[in-house]
Amino acid sequence: MNTTQSKDTKRILLILLALFLGGAVPIQLVTLSTGYAQLVIEKIKGPEMIMTAHQFASGYIPFVYIPAILGLIVIAWYCKTHYPDVYRRIVVGFGIGALATVGLDFFRQMAVIYEWLPGDTPEMFGMIATGSKNFAWYYSVGFVIHFLNGANFGLIYAFVWGKQSGYKSAISWAVFWLILVEIGMMTAPPMEPMVGPFGINYAWPQLFLSTLIAHIAFGIILGIGVQYFLKGEDKRWLVPFLLNKNLG
Repeated sequence: MNTTQSKDTKRILLILLALFLGGAVPIQLVTLSTGYAQLVIEKIKGPEMIMTAHQFASGYIPFVYIPAILGLIVIAWYCKTHYPDVYRRIVVGFGIGALATVGLDFFRQMAVIYEWLPGDTPEMFGMIATGSKNFAWYYSVGFVIHFLNGANFGLIYAFVWGKQSGYKSAISWAVFWLILVEIGMMTAPPMEPMVGPFGINYAWPQLFLSTLIAHIAFGIILGIGVQYFLKGEDKRWLVPFLLNKNLG
């Protein structure tokens, strides 16, 4: 294998590893924890569900979640010098994803205030992660996890879609991505076992509509931000980007 082939192979592995460590691993913390509690142990909701989910999270966080985040940081640091295009997608996707979470939270908090949601997301995330009853501690941790989730969804978008031909296309694909996220959230743990698919057993249609609008707002901000900060040479979706091939 020559030097160019070796460099291309390393680049492909780093891209796939960044997607795995910065996407699948962190985002699945809550789904796997609550899925364990709700579907395996059959604790559907309430304090027992939270503490059972914590049993899973207490192992997942130190041995999977934190190493994944640290691994992503190492990959970004290495790619800054060796693969700048990969570095850009990590930093832009992660940063804009976190920023877009602010827009999502405007609508999410309204749903919490009007009790269309069964609970406050950072509060639930924090209690699952820490198992603590100290509000300041578990809410702070939950808030960080909440924003890391948004950042990781942004990273996946930047890697898969990259820079588009224009803002209209970027917003459309980003909103499409977040609608997929919305559908997943409405049909998977922890939401579906607690409130039924799309919230039909809790606050229908307010729960579904409020979370849908929140995710659309997230998608709009994500599409605009990624489109603005990525460069012209980043106009490649995942496969040509992965193989380092130019479009057209």
